[in-house]
Amino acid sequence: MEDSDRLDGPKQNSTDSTTTTRRTYLRSVTAMGVAGMGALAGCSGSSNSDSVDPEVPDGVPAEVQSQYWRDDWPHVSDEQYSQGPPISRTASAGAAVDPISMEYSREVSPWMQQYAFMFQEGFNQLGASTDLNNRPLNQLYAESWAPAGLEAVISMSIHGPDPIRAVSPVALLMRKHQGSPSFYEKWWHPRMQEVLSEQAITTGNEEKRVELIKEAQQIFSDDVAGIIPFFPDLVTAANTEKFEGYVNMPGNGPTRDTIPWSEPNLQPNTDETSYVKGTTTTMDTLNLPWGGGGPEDFTLRYIYDGLLDVGPDLQLVPALATDWEFIDDTTVDFELREGVQWHDGEEFTPSDVKFTVEYYTENDAINQTLFYNPVESAEVVSEGSGGTIRFNLKNPNPTFISHSAVNSVIIPEHRWEDIDTPSQHTPDPPIGTGPFQFDSWSQGSRFRVKKWDNNWKWDDEFRSEVLGDDFASGDGIDELIWSNVGNTDAMIGAINSGDIHSIDGTLSISQAERATESPAVEKFTVENFAPLDTKLNFLVPIIRDKEFRKALAHSIDNEGFVEDVLGGRATVAEGQNPASPLHSKWYNSNVEGYAYDTDKARTILEKAGYTWNNDTLHYPNGEAWGAFVERIQDGNTYKRRTDLDQPDFSSSS
Repeated sequence: MEDSDRLDGPKQNSTDSTTTTRRTYLRSVTAMGVAGMGALAGCSGSSNSDSVDPEVPDGVPAEVQSQYWRDDWPHVSDEQYSQGPPISRTASAGAAVDPISMEYSREVSPWMQQYAFMFQEGFNQLGASTDLNNRPLNQLYAESWAPAGLEAVISMSIHGPDPIRAVSPVALLMRKHQGSPSFYEKWWHPRMQEVLSEQAITTGNEEKRVELIKEAQQIFSDDVAGIIPFFPDLVTAANTEKFEGYVNMPGNGPTRDTIPWSEPNLQPNTDETSYVKGTTTTMDTLNLPWGGGGPEDFTLRYIYDGLLDVGPDLQLVPALATDWEFIDDTTVDFELREGVQWHDGEEFTPSDVKFTVEYYTENDAINQTLFYNPVESAEVVSEGSGGTIRFNLKNPNPTFISHSAVNSVIIPEHRWEDIDTPSQHTPDPPIGTGPFQFDSWSQGSRFRVKKWDNNWKWDDEFRSEVLGDDFASGDGIDELIWSNVGNTDAMIGAINSGDIHSIDGTLSISQAERATESPAVEKFTVENFAPLDTKLNFLVPIIRDKEFRKALAHSIDNEGFVEDVLGGRATVAEGQNPASPLHSKWYNSNVEGYAYDTDKARTILEKAGYTWNNDTLHYPNGEAWGAFVERIQDGNTYKRRTDLDQPDFSSSS
């Protein structure tokens, strides 16, 4: 890339560590905007630097490659181990640190690319160059779930405000457990494994589980298991002239589909009873249990119900189940709601729940694994007054109620029992018990559902109890329509013209200002419990060095970004804590903090033996190289230099 193409982006390998310089940079990023920064991607490549003669102590390898570290991760298969990871990075004695590969997706948020460039500047302040890669969001998701692991050194994404993440931070923290299918960063800490394993079998003692989860937050932050900068507020817009009763659900807002409460609560202010949501995403299937987890994973939940919901106060709310109780560590009973009907008029019974679990298990319903996988068997205890269903669990599982039951989607036995290949089935129509029933679907353009009066969410008494001050009394809307309008600019134009009534997505501050040019449209801002997660790839040698991770944590100006780019619309994380203050009793604010301080970051690196040549960061050399190799070995990645009795190498330079 020619220098003339760089606009005014971050200067390569700048060493000016003053806050003023960084804040000036952040303001320039804001002024340029996302569109103007597109030409910058990938421009911070390797810089020219003088070579350094390697000095390698006896018995120490001269270089270390990215690899699966067998002792830390014994679960890696022999085939995976022999093939090696999808990323190739080499650390060599005294050599310049290769460009740090970073990936993100502009599809995630209007400001995600700006954050990637701010993070790049943090590396530049340390003397390390970067390669940026803007990838389609579906590719990032697919990579995150791939057993092989991440393909870049740094990977950025915002965790979705899924219901199971609303109740507590357990779901996010359990990603750090070796047994998790999303153990893709390959970070390992012995005490973290013990803590997470213990909390996973601690039933009937929530106080103890809270203590364990708080300890897990301390371990995560102290070890810099990832960079957790902030919890971004959700900003969106909706028509408040024609409709009232919006519910500002934390993490979800009043218009998104993850935890929907607004739509059953909306009251028309005119004769218009059809509510239209603008979207830029497209459903691929009407088969929710066997879907791929795209937009249909949430949109179709308006048609189906689960056993439990999560309310705006982030507490469990009755759904198909009205009461629940652990009988012992592996047995849990759910009392089911009386008088529920499927959308075709058939009666809902406990047998439908039993069938659902067994059918999912037999046919590998990929989108419902969290629900059925912990279950050994299900049995109908009673049929009267709604009935009782009992789940016999494979192991003690305190999160079966808060995670599995909340994630559940119950399907009708009489509509699915004769379907031999459910993964290839297209329900025509999809039948559930939810507040809306299917009307029509034009793939790529429009999805329409109609009000189902039999659902409890239309009951004023129920909604009043759940929604509190957000409750709006009335008969509600008659139908709900998702209209695909192509892109955010088109949605902004459509909401101002009145063609749509809300935006099903996240807006930047400037986009929200444009969307509210019409006096009929109002901006909504809500706090989030799902963080921006900058994942670190622990297959890469330099990431395995806790000294480097500590330095990196001090080089990122998260507060400056929130202030100058997000206009204060985010909650800066305490340390590197993935738990949100919204999690109240589960939240631990007493974690190690990492104030933005580039001088401190470079001092950490210098004491660990890193050097600079022509202002380019180099790996340690000589005895310091031997210390680096020791720090990244199996069982040492959570230890600092002093834990291993290594000297301060800055005093000998």
